[in-house]
Amino acid sequence: MLNSKEYILFTVSVAFALLVGATALMPASVYSSDWWFWLWATVALGIAIAICKCRLWRRPSVFGLHLSLLLILAGGGLTALTSVRGSVHLQPGTETAHFTTDAGEAAELPVPLTLDSFTPEYYPGMTFPRDFHSHITTSDGRSFHISMNRIARIDGWRLYQGSFDGQGGSVLLVSHDPLGTGVTYTGYALFALSGLAMLCSRRLWRSFAAASVLLVSLSASAAPAVPDSLSRALAEKSVVFRGRTVPYAEMADELTRKLTGRTSVGELTAERFVASMLVYPTEWADVPFLLVKSDDLRKHLGAEGKYVSPASLYTSSGTYIPQDLFGKSRRLDEEILKLDEKMALLSELWSGELFTPAAEQLSPAQTRTHMLWTHLKPWKIYFMLVFTAAVLSVFLRRPVAELVCFAIGIGIFVWNRAVAGYWPFSSSAGIVEFTAVMLCGLCVLVRRKSRVAGFIMMIMAGCLALVGWLSAREPSLTPLMPVLASPWLAIHVSLVMLAYAVLGSTLAVSLAACVMPGRRHGYVGLSLSLLAPGTYLLGLGIFVGAMWANVSWGRYWGWDPKETWALVTLLIYAIPLHRSLGLRSRPVTFHVYVALASLSILMTYVGVNYLPSLHSYL
Repeated sequence: MLNSKEYILFTVSVAFALLVGATALMPASVYSSDWWFWLWATVALGIAIAICKCRLWRRPSVFGLHLSLLLILAGGGLTALTSVRGSVHLQPGTETAHFTTDAGEAAELPVPLTLDSFTPEYYPGMTFPRDFHSHITTSDGRSFHISMNRIARIDGWRLYQGSFDGQGGSVLLVSHDPLGTGVTYTGYALFALSGLAMLCSRRLWRSFAAASVLLVSLSASAAPAVPDSLSRALAEKSVVFRGRTVPYAEMADELTRKLTGRTSVGELTAERFVASMLVYPTEWADVPFLLVKSDDLRKHLGAEGKYVSPASLYTSSGTYIPQDLFGKSRRLDEEILKLDEKMALLSELWSGELFTPAAEQLSPAQTRTHMLWTHLKPWKIYFMLVFTAAVLSVFLRRPVAELVCFAIGIGIFVWNRAVAGYWPFSSSAGIVEFTAVMLCGLCVLVRRKSRVAGFIMMIMAGCLALVGWLSAREPSLTPLMPVLASPWLAIHVSLVMLAYAVLGSTLAVSLAACVMPGRRHGYVGLSLSLLAPGTYLLGLGIFVGAMWANVSWGRYWGWDPKETWALVTLLIYAIPLHRSLGLRSRPVTFHVYVALASLSILMTYVGVNYLPSLHSYL
């Protein structure tokens, strides 16, 4: 057991982390309150006292890490006290000299602005915006081009593309933070450098080197169908679909899975099913092929099975039935919106707006790449491969199966990038699959010290890969939002999810310690070698996300539930790294704590999706 001093420090640390997480359930006014400001000021004071009491300057990397936290807190305080944020609505040809602050007050711009033009940029063949472009001129003759993730800096002020009024006007976000951003960014840089130095120390250099390598790294009713020869002839033709140029077969596969939850309808392939719906829309309107997963929604619709027909969603007078059901409950509303999305896709299909022939056909090599992806379903093969490798790992002395899974996973991820046109980090399926691949890579390292922990990690990776595949069976057909069309996306998400993979792998070590009690003490060192790089990577991921938010919205921290709980996870996993808390000298307490800490990752990735959040994946 912990002694009284260690117990008090440990309890206070955990209580503080949970208090921060609990604020995600509180009103936004909490974060602008005086008590919240002074709470974090107290934390800063506590860090300063710890630096002095423990004479951390004798250990430069540890001193730099704690000093970076002081700078980040100081920068946040300066931002809260000295920054100004607001928005300005510009009309074409009209000079504007004032903006409205977030507090609702009128304030003067650093220089009067005139909007020369506002132009939305759309995905090819769609009305979904890919970017927004505002061209402005200052009263002294300077010209600026502002778009999503492209800032205009004017005399120390920053202007961001916010929204538009649909009548040629543009709404820009205004931010002036003369002190806070610089101090905070200095803290981010010092955290990155000092954390790198600490991980490269004699005790932890192998863990960090490993992390660096990973970084680089339906039954259809009788309905008319077109001849199979026609669908085969269409399969490799290039079409513009949801802003991408893809083979017809890929478009048909994604649309069929979205509408029906399957890759085929009865005996019809996806290509033949979509072609048949185009040729015989009236007949197919009466066929129950739209998948409705919710029992509650099916009950309200009077559906007998899992599938409903488009025509059954309307009354004889033409009223759309789900519309009358909206507002009964949040969960029912979510299912109605999913059904609405399917109906919208059908409407686009039957109006001829869902896809169009591509002006330029894909090359034969590109077409083969897309066609193989569509027919092989690589992520389906991958989860089965990982489970097979987990079984084989029991009989193999070296982590050959794990290494093969990691290498194949990286290859599939690169292949996915080539097919989608961007790194698949914007969907929950892509994020989970990436994490599964990273776990396989980590398993190569962990298994050298513990076969049991390695086997558990491979089972975890297989489960994640299976969840990713099941999530991808009903694909999202909405293109990337403008703010996500940024290189920051891949960097931020890969860092954070790699961190979660590293930190989550400590659960496997703790479970192995339960199975092999005689090795609990040794497994503490194995967990610590994972906790250090995992915590560091999570910190980097959070700070990169903050910098991305500053580029996109003019603020680097907004206390969004996902941000808040990522911070809580960082705090919770940082606790065992502090010797003063005495956890590492108590193997049973240590492993129980680390196992329970994995719940914070679950809350961060899944739980906060049920709260109002900019990062929700539901």
